[in-house]
This record gives sequence, structure tokens and C-alpha cells, in this order.
Amino acid sequence: MTGLWIYLHFPQLQLDSLLAQQEREEGAALVIVEQSQVQVTQLSQLAIDAGICQGMSLAAATTLCGDLQVHPYQARIETDKLTEVADKLYMLTSDICFFTETGLLLRIHTMLKLYGGLDAYWLAIQHQLTSLKVTYHYGIALTPLAAKLLALNHWDKITQDHLKIQQHLMRCSLQLSELDNKTVQKLNRVGIRQLGQLVNIPLVDIAKRFTYELAEYLGRLFGEQPHPVEFYHPTARFERYVELLYEISSSQTLIYPICQLLKAMEQFLVLRDQLTIRINLRLHQREHEALDFSVGAQQGEYRVAVWQRLIALQLEHVTLQSPVSALTLSVDDAHVRIPEKSDLFSGKQGELTRLQLMAILQAKLGEQAVSSPVFVNDHRPERANQSSNLFHSQKNTGTPQPMRPTFLLPQPISLNQKVSIEHGPERIQTGWWDSTEIERDYFIARTPQGQWHWIFRTPEQQWFLHGIFS
Repeated sequence: MTGLWIYLHFPQLQLDSLLAQQEREEGAALVIVEQSQVQVTQLSQLAIDAGICQGMSLAAATTLCGDLQVHPYQARIETDKLTEVADKLYMLTSDICFFTETGLLLRIHTMLKLYGGLDAYWLAIQHQLTSLKVTYHYGIALTPLAAKLLALNHWDKITQDHLKIQQHLMRCSLQLSELDNKTVQKLNRVGIRQLGQLVNIPLVDIAKRFTYELAEYLGRLFGEQPHPVEFYHPTARFERYVELLYEISSSQTLIYPICQLLKAMEQFLVLRDQLTIRINLRLHQREHEALDFSVGAQQGEYRVAVWQRLIALQLEHVTLQSPVSALTLSVDDAHVRIPEKSDLFSGKQGELTRLQLMAILQAKLGEQAVSSPVFVNDHRPERANQSSNLFHSQKNTGTPQPMRPTFLLPQPISLNQKVSIEHGPERIQTGWWDSTEIERDYFIARTPQGQWHWIFRTPEQQWFLHGIFS
């Protein structure tokens, strides 16, 4: 499969994810340890300065550095970080492939005309990678496997000069190729250690003398055989997991790492022009089960500052049973953003809308502590409205509503004064399906003092006062 490809190799994604949290405090020597072999696989510059090297045993590393910070290797963190990188690059280039667990493949010959050349395209890619604060090596070639091999050899050059690409490719070590160790050792025994030493040998002879897999690998490497590539498409749901650099015992201290997740969520929603009315947070505690809670914003939001304020209010009521070691933030329901409509003649408004104020009150007091009266489909006055925790505006059905008083008495009382009937009757006879059936004739009446009352008459000709008009 020929064309022009760039391979990006990320050798320490988990380490980069942890180092990104050291902006607010002095860092310590940090290593990532492969658990099965108890060996150092990733290490920070401070660890290198202390004499620690990759592949060293954990016992030897702790001997060299007494205050060494050790984290077990977690493939999930690297996968999430690589997905974050792919989502960021998807803003610039469409053809991205998860080629390996630590590398992305970019098909770029279809993008050069859009950017006006390779230099401008690569400058945009570098700018995005710099903002992500990840360590990477790269290579460019005419086939995916060749670009990958150059990146693993830390070529770190971008050019369209096919001769230079070919010359450096010939000097690449076979140790970094996709060949298995047995084949590499067999080639080394006959003096073949670099790729260029295999070029003059026909593929047919290589297949006969060595293995068919070697011939197939070289065929894909030089574009003589196709290499299947499956391109990446961003997911429709946001979910991000992050391991904390230090365990946190105070719920309020969690705001800073949560903000890092909120920034990633904001970018996710902005790219799709979406809002969300609820986010879910999971606090992974060291010695207890994970603590889950959600934060809502009835109006729909994407901005970090708004969600940070709501989460801070919610965290005031969260009690941690043990230190938190990791966080997960997810968004289940996102919808397309609809611009707000305002009335030119509505007058001066406050800084907060009704729904924004409700979201703040719910985060501070709890969702069940804040409610609003809403109309329900029931003609009985006592049941015509109820309290609800949902604050979406009710749609106007266009059906004219009968006149109702502002104040209803908790219970109707006997009418014991003289009134004059001004309007009525309005018969309400309903509730046959439950045990609270009513049959009443309602009237609007006026007292000699000028008060307007809402009264009704029963079939037994008894009169009651039920409400007072304001």
C-alpha cells in the first residue's frame, strides 16, 4: 500500500499522563513498573538523573533513589491517552489508524493539498501534539511498516525526498522490526543485522532460505504487497479515566484533577457542538468501593468553569472513606446545542438564567431539596399541580385555562359570610377511577369588602370557600 504515511510512536503514554499533573507542585522521580517481571518500563527525567534505566529491577531502582514514586503499568491508561491524542489530531487529519498499542498511523498524501504542502501540515500536527504534552518519535515513508520502522529508530525527520527516506530505512536495525526474535537471531548468525543487507536478496530466495513470514514482511515493507489498514472514527460517548499522581484524601482537593477531565470533555463537546445536562463522576478509593455521583445542569452546559462550580458545591457533601487514587468522568446524554433566544424588550436580566440558578441550588442542597410546581392532567383543584425536580419550561398547549385563584386553602372551609355571585357555575365532576371522586359547582364570588373568593356548592347544597384571588 504505497502513498505517504507518518507513524507516531508514543513510548511513555502512562508516564506522560501522570507528569501532566505536576504543574502545581514539585515532582519526584517517577517510574512505571511492569508487574509480572517487576521491571522499570517507563521513567521520568529525575529517575534517569538518579541512575535508573529502562529494564532495571524495582529493587535496584529503589536502592538508587530512596524517594522513588512507583506506579504499576496499566494498559487502560495508555489506551485512553492514545484515544485522546487521536481525537485531538482528528481535528486536523481524517485518516488515522490505531496501528499498535503505542502508535498512530496517519495517511497524509490525501491532506497535503488542503494544507498547501507537507511543512504546513506537519507544523499543525506538531502544535497539537505539543499541547497534549506527550513524548513521541516519528517517521515518514511510502508504506505504513516503513514509517513505523523509521519512527522506532527515532529518525524524527519529515521529508518527501524518497532517496533520503530509502537511505535511512536501509540502516534500520532488524531488532526493531516486526520479525520475531527467532528469525532475527537466525539472520544475525549469517551477518544480516540491518534492513539494507536484505535488499539484494530476492523475496523468493528469502522465503526458501528463511521463512515465508519474512518474505511477506519485506513485501509489505516495500509496498510490493498490500497492507490492510482500518481507520479510526471518534466515539459518540465521552468517558475518560485518569490515575492520580498522588492519592488525595480531601474531596475539595480533587477539583484540580477533575478540571483536567473537564477540559477534555469541553473539547469533546465543542467539536460536536453539543451540550450535556448531566455528567457522572466516579472516585476510585484505595480501600473501599468506588464512590459514584452525578451533577446536573438543567439548561445544558459544556464550559469547564460552569461544571467546576457545580462539582465544587457537590463535593462539599461528599465524604471519602479512603484516599482517592483515580477518577472517571463520563457523559451519557449529549444533545446538539441550540442558541439561546432573548427578547429585545424583555428588560434587564440577571447574570443567571432560571435553569442555571436551579442547577446551582441543586448542587448545593441536593436534587430532592429543590422543586418547582408544575401542572398535571387532573381537573381536581387539589391535584391540579404537583412538585417536580425537573425544571424544563412547560409548553403552551394553546387551550384557554379557566380562571383560578392564586391561593388555595389547604382544605375547603364552610362559607359563613354573605357573597354575591359574579361568575359561574363551572362544574367539576371527576375522580371516579380512585377513592377521591368529587362533584362540585364552582363560582367566582365577591364579598361586601371587595374580596374575590372561589367557592363551590355540593350536590347537598352546602357551600364552601376553596380559594382567594389576589
